[in-house]
Amino acid sequence: MLFKKEEQKVSYKENMRGGQGTIMFNELLPEKMLNNKGRLFSTITIEKGCSIGFHVHEKEAEIFYVIEGSLTYNQNNEKKYIISKGDCIYNKEGTGHGVINESDEKAVLLACILFV
Repeated sequence: MLFKKEEQKVSYKENMRGGQGTIMFNELLPEKMLNNKGRLFSTITIEKGCSIGFHVHEKEAEIFYVIEGSLTYNQNNEKKYIISKGDCIYNKEGTGHGVINESDEKAVLLACILFV
């Protein structure tokens, strides 16, 4: 089944999870197409200075793949490191994370949230 770019839902979230600025979501597949196995398959655009605040996933895991740019990734409030184009992050159930764009360019992630 084909989902053309112009048919994909784009949404914006302000101060997501207590973060700063506006985050753009481009829904690649509608949630109903994930067959009750997950709730998100989208690209996420995070502009310079914007962030997604620290949060914990319960009964779900999240995968990030960096398509463009770089971000500072907060892993479970224990470690922070830079993730860049081509890096992949797996955030398992029961652990937390957050990201901030401290670079001079936008960052784009491919994100998938799966139920566990």
